Amino acid sequence: MFISRSLLSYLIAIIVIAGALTTGSAIAHIKNEASQFPDIEFSKSRFDIVVLVGAGIIPETPVFEPDVPFSRLDLAVWTALYNNLGAGGETPDTEALAKAALEQGLVGSLVGEATFKEINDLFFQGQLVLDQAEAVPTRAEAASYIASALTTEAGVSLLQKRGLETGPAGTISQVELRSGGNEHGDSSYFITIATQTLPMYAHGRVANGPIDLAQWQGRVVRRSYIRSEDGQSFWTYLEAEPTQAGGLDIGGQTETAEQDTQFAVQANHNLLYGLIAAVLVLGLFLFFRRKRTG
Repeated sequence: MFISRSLLSYLIAIIVIAGALTTGSAIAHIKNEASQFPDIEFSKSRFDIVVLVGAGIIPETPVFEPDVPFSRLDLAVWTALYNNLGAGGETPDTEALAKAALEQGLVGSLVGEATFKEINDLFFQGQLVLDQAEAVPTRAEAASYIASALTTEAGVSLLQKRGLETGPAGTISQVELRSGGNEHGDSSYFITIATQTLPMYAHGRVANGPIDLAQWQGRVVRRSYIRSEDGQSFWTYLEAEPTQAGGLDIGGQTETAEQDTQFAVQANHNLLYGLIAAVLVLGLFLFFRRKRTG
């Protein structure tokens, strides 16, 4: 059987593209605190901010501005997303979201600054006990206030409304890339924590660790959330304990974009080595098959 050089080149190209797409689709939309917003790296609330992005409450705007006072406009946008009044995702139409919250009567005004009491009323039906009800938080403090209450009874109700539930903590014992694992039918990393194995949500978020989920094997998860969608469950947020060896969260610092790049480069190298091996095997197979048929 004769295989032309052009056909062999075509087969090699298919292998390269398929391999790149398989691995790339599994991490293409995963973000962490280093890649979600460029201005939260040194914020104490950075993980809580990423939690609420993963929950679909904080919009994915170009910057977060953690130290800016929390406004009623912010409150309206977050409330609209929480109540599914508009589309979220990257760079959503925040003006339309705020207008929807106003028209639905969820907020009375888009002018001025919002208080802890207003956040409590809209997200927790006023069930939380407040020390400074009329104080105005920063945007970062507003995120931490909401995220810190997710373990309360009112917080569980909030999670349920977003299709979420609190997941287990513990060591990740296995990370396995499988095809057709996520909600879009693309390849996904299946991650095992304790006895629970789930695929990662295509738009999932992680914190205190790299976006390349293959690097999470053996990491200890201290906070996780699970999303349920169309009868299937996914990890939607994973937050790792600090690790001295990995240089993550040492002295209050989070992983940098440069470290993420190093992880990605190593992953690409591993992919390249695998593809080279596959091409060599294919070449040998075709060579010996041609000799037998000749």
